[in-house]
Amino acid sequence: MDYERIGTGALVAATVVVGGAIALGDQPGRVLNGIGGMAWFASAGLLVLAARTRPSHPWQWVATIGLTAAVAFVVKPSDLTLATIGLGGSGLVIGLLAKRDPMLWVKLIPALYLPMHIGTAVLKAIGRRALGMEASIRTDPPPTAAIVPFVMVVAAVAGGLIAQAIRQRGGLRGWRRQAV
Repeated sequence: MDYERIGTGALVAATVVVGGAIALGDQPGRVLNGIGGMAWFASAGLLVLAARTRPSHPWQWVATIGLTAAVAFVVKPSDLTLATIGLGGSGLVIGLLAKRDPMLWVKLIPALYLPMHIGTAVLKAIGRRALGMEASIRTDPPPTAAIVPFVMVVAAVAGGLIAQAIRQRGGLRGWRRQAV
C-alpha cells in the first residue's frame, strides 16, 4: 500500500473539506469540519506510516515534530500571512535537512499541524482550568478564510520545492555562486 500517496490525497481532501466547512458555517460547517478533521488526522497517520517504512535518522523525526510544534503553537489558522510564512519556512527547513525523501517529510509538517494545533488548544484549556479560568475548546470551523487550510499545505510543499532547487544547485553556497 502506498501510504504516502494515499496520505497526501487525504491531506489535500481534508483541507478542501475544512475549507468548505469554513465557507458554509453553522450546522453544515460543523459536520464538514468534523469530517475534514478526521480526514486530516487520518492523513497524518498515513504519512507517519509512510515515513516509518523508509530509512531515516532520528533527528528527522525530532526536526519535523519540533518545527510542527513551533508552527502549531505560533500560527493561528486565522492568519493567512503567518500560516504561509510559518508552513513555507518549515517546509524549506525540513526540505534542506532531510537527506532521504525530503518531500515526504515536508508533507508531514502540515499533516501533523492540526493534531498538534488541537493538542496545544487542549493544553491551554487544561492550564486555564487549573488557574480557575474559563476553559473551552472551539468545535465550530475556525474563524478564517476558507483557503487557509489548503494554503498551509501548498506553502509547505512550495518550501520543500525551493529546498530541492537549492540542493540541486549544490546547496546554499552553490546557489549563491550560480546567482551571481
